[in-house]
Amino acid sequence: MFIKSPWLIVAAVFVCISGVYAQSITPDSAFYTHAAGRAIDLFNTTIADQSEIYNGAVYEFTPKGPKGSVYLEDKNFCTPSLIRYNGTVYKNIPVMYDVFNDEMVAFSPSSVYFILRKEKLTDVYLAAHHFVYMDAANGADINPGYYDVLYDGKTTVLVKLIKTPHKSVTENAVEVSYSDESEIYIKKSGKFIRVDSKGDVINTFADRKKELKQYLSSNKIKFNKDKEESVARLARYYDRITN
Repeated sequence: MFIKSPWLIVAAVFVCISGVYAQSITPDSAFYTHAAGRAIDLFNTTIADQSEIYNGAVYEFTPKGPKGSVYLEDKNFCTPSLIRYNGTVYKNIPVMYDVFNDEMVAFSPSSVYFILRKEKLTDVYLAAHHFVYMDAANGADINPGYYDVLYDGKTTVLVKLIKTPHKSVTENAVEVSYSDESEIYIKKSGKFIRVDSKGDVINTFADRKKELKQYLSSNKIKFNKDKEESVARLARYYDRITN
């Protein structure tokens, strides 16, 4: 009876806010009604270690290399995050992202690191990022994994973060360093298209090629300086002029 009560509270509140969530989750506390925030806080603090979040495999840390690491922004520690897990919204969950192994890791109240189960984790707001898990189950024709949502409108811009290992042999051992790479995808008309250059983006939005070229020029957008932001801006502009 002690555990059941918070579940009922959260379930009732989540029904009330599900319409808002269907549009988008924001990490801002304004997303929650006051009652929803209190219910979620109560749920998290009341059942603690018994929460369904902490039922994945125990996580083993990967040592940092001489340059870089497997972790998002090379941070091998958890940051309070907002997640949606098995249909329930949780806030202030300590999470870190192992990019190389494509694992979201949570720190439990029992001081153990657990891998969050991919099939249940649909949204992670970690630092300035919004990650979603994409696979065939949700209609994605791209490799399964966590993708960073840069823009989500009529079109969508996703980024797959990648950590590439580089081995070097020293007198005493083999050292592994990591470099950061990424793949950018535009979802248009239900299909995901990988874009690597300004030309790829223009061709993806070929029906508005002239307007997009003019937009790039008039706004002095340096595509190669910040490729990800440039793609997101072009997608946003394309949606605006085709509505």
